[in-house]
Amino acid sequence: METILAFMAVVVAASLVITRLGPFLSLVLASIAFGLLTGMGAQMLEYISAGLSRIFSSLALVVFCGALLAEYLRRTEGLERIVFDLRKLTTKIHIVSGAAGYLISLPAMCSITAYIILEPVVKGLAEKTGSDGRRSLFMAAACSIISFNLIYPSPVMITLSSGLSAQPSDLLRHSIPISLILFVLCYLLMKHIFPEAGAQEVRSPAPEMKSARAWVPLLVPVGMMILGGVYPVVTVFARPDMALLMGAMLCLWLERGMAQEMVHAASRRSGVILLDLCGAGAFGYVLAESGLAGEIYQWGQFLPALLLPFFLSSLLQLAIGSRVVSAAVSCQVLAGYPLPPVTLALLIASGAFVLSYVTDPYFWLIKRSTGASMALMVRGYTLPLSLLGVASFLLAAVSSLIWPQI
Repeated sequence: METILAFMAVVVAASLVITRLGPFLSLVLASIAFGLLTGMGAQMLEYISAGLSRIFSSLALVVFCGALLAEYLRRTEGLERIVFDLRKLTTKIHIVSGAAGYLISLPAMCSITAYIILEPVVKGLAEKTGSDGRRSLFMAAACSIISFNLIYPSPVMITLSSGLSAQPSDLLRHSIPISLILFVLCYLLMKHIFPEAGAQEVRSPAPEMKSARAWVPLLVPVGMMILGGVYPVVTVFARPDMALLMGAMLCLWLERGMAQEMVHAASRRSGVILLDLCGAGAFGYVLAESGLAGEIYQWGQFLPALLLPFFLSSLLQLAIGSRVVSAAVSCQVLAGYPLPPVTLALLIASGAFVLSYVTDPYFWLIKRSTGASMALMVRGYTLPLSLLGVASFLLAAVSSLIWPQI
């Protein structure tokens, strides 16, 4: 119980000072405070360094290349061309944004990567159609998490499938309908949270830039990630970081005269984003190494069988911030739990939606890109995802009732 109380106290304290000190410094100080309160000693500093380095090593190239792609689209007519082309398809911009986040998250194997790819396009699309850009960005982010949490072979579902010996085909049979229901619920939630202001659509002539020149830098990374799943020989280029690097290098080649300026601008932008992400990574890693998961499990023993996995995964998501790590730790703690593997996997995946707050790197990426306040982040990100998690839990519980009949 001491670890849980220390965790709650530190999260509250961090939330109060983040607006003054910024995410990176606040979360590093929170890591130190938690380590001191739980008696970690000198190991605390090692855990902080490990958390920082793990996030940097996994996301540095992805974030930089994404920033470079965005810079390319801003400095050329690429963004205008893509927006012009997308507007031919539909006027429901928020649905397009959500669907893009849902779909691109799968080949990217990372919801954050999907968001980085889509951010400049979604912003431009919202601006040209006179709609709320923040609503479109929050919609894209939430829907990227829906598929990332529920659809095999995302890292979350691969972790749950292997850890619980759940068959991928069985997982897909249950998770795809749940994810589509959540997509509709997400659209309704965002529509309520961000009501349209009645802005008029701005019409503009077709840009001179050709569609291929605008679209290819975005399609190359996605195409490489998909190709890597079909042809193992190109697996190394199908990694999100390598695929995005290819797209970024293509941008520099296409606009050779502005290459140096684009690199400098992307470096500045990605550096700020990475500091925020690394701060969340440090805090999450310290919490993961504290034995908090076992204490949460013991604390929740009084809960019903269906509720305990969801409860454990939810608190781990709040504590650690990484959905993949939350799923992996939940699998370890719940080894031998008396529920069918698919049901247990869906309950854990549902919990990974809930309580995504200051330890979640995605939280800070969205805050930075939208300029949202902490209050708006809770209202537009933490709360909708938590509601989607509860809805997913209820749907998974209903699914468990018919599981023995399948």
